Amino acid sequence: MMANLTFSSHYARAALRGLEQAKGRQDGLLRSVGIDPDLIREPRARIPTDQFVRLFRLVWRELDDEFMGRTTHPCRIGHFHLMGSLVVHSANLEEVLRQSIRCYRLFSDDIEISLNLDGEEAQLSMTHHHPELDPDQFLMEWLLMVWHRLVGWLIGRKIVLSYATFEHSLPGHFDEYRFVFPCQCHFDRERNSLFFSKKYLTMPVVRTPEELDEFILSSPRDLMIWTVDDDSLTTRVRRLLESCEGSRLPKLDWVADQLHMTPYTVSRKLKSEGSAYQQIKDNLRRDQAVIMLTRQNLSIAEISSQLGFAEPGAFSRAFKHWTGLSPLAYRQQDQ
Repeated sequence: MMANLTFSSHYARAALRGLEQAKGRQDGLLRSVGIDPDLIREPRARIPTDQFVRLFRLVWRELDDEFMGRTTHPCRIGHFHLMGSLVVHSANLEEVLRQSIRCYRLFSDDIEISLNLDGEEAQLSMTHHHPELDPDQFLMEWLLMVWHRLVGWLIGRKIVLSYATFEHSLPGHFDEYRFVFPCQCHFDRERNSLFFSKKYLTMPVVRTPEELDEFILSSPRDLMIWTVDDDSLTTRVRRLLESCEGSRLPKLDWVADQLHMTPYTVSRKLKSEGSAYQQIKDNLRRDQAVIMLTRQNLSIAEISSQLGFAEPGAFSRAFKHWTGLSPLAYRQQDQ
C-alpha cells in the first residue's frame, strides 16, 4: 500500500522553495537523486512516495535546515532528533508536549508553540512570527502534522483530531487536508491549532530510545505515511462508509452490526477517540464533495444528488459550513 501512495505536487514545490530561493533552480540535482523536476512543476501532478521522501531529505541536506529555509535562522539538522531523545523518556503525552515546547523555545525565536488546556479539549497551537517567510503556510502545515503524528507515535495511538483551525484562508489544495488533517478544518481563524480530547494527555509513552532512533532514521517517511497501521475505530468506521454503494450513507445501527457492537458501544468508543458518527459522515461527504468539485465534470446538482442530499441548496449550505465557501466559489477558486 505504501508504494501506491502519492502526494500533491503542491507540497513538492513548497518543500523545494527554500532551496531554490537560496541556490536557484535545482533540476540537475533533482534528477541526480531520481526526482523528476518536470513532474514537480505540474500543478495537478501526484508525486510517488519514494520521490517525495528523497526530495525532503535532499532539501534538508542541502540547506542544513529542518525548517527548509522558512525562518530567519536555520534549524540545523539534528534538532528534531535531540528533542525526540529527550521527550521519549517522558511519563505521558502531556509531559511530551511540554518538554517539546521548551525545546522549540531554544531552537527558534520564529516558531512559537503552546498548549492550552483551559477549554473542554486540548489545544495545540503554532505561530510563525515571520509569516512572510512562509507565504503559502507550508511550514505551519508541516510542523502541525509532524507534531500530531510524532506524539501519537510516542504513545502508540493515532490521536483523533476533533477539529483544526488555521489563520490562512481556505487553500487551493484543500482536498489534501483529508490526509494531512483528517478532521473538520476552519480557516481565517485567530490561531493555527489542533484540538483533541484531553484523555490522550495521560496516556504513557510506549516507545524506546532505540525505536526513536529508527523512526528518525526513516524520517520523513513514517511521519508522512501512517494510515496503514491505523486501527482506530474512527478509521474503521470511515472505511466501512467508503465501501458503501449508493448515495445515502447508512445509519449507525448498520455500522454497529457490521462491527459486531451495539450502537451505544460504537458511540461511546468514538467519543473516547474525540470523534462521533455524524462527524465521520460529514467529513467523508466533505472530502467526496471536494474531489467531485475539483476532479470531475459534474454539476452542483449532480454532486448534491450523488452525496445523498435532498436538494442542491442543502448541499451548498453544508459545504459552506465545512469549508467556508459555497461549492461554486470553491470550484472557481480551484480553477
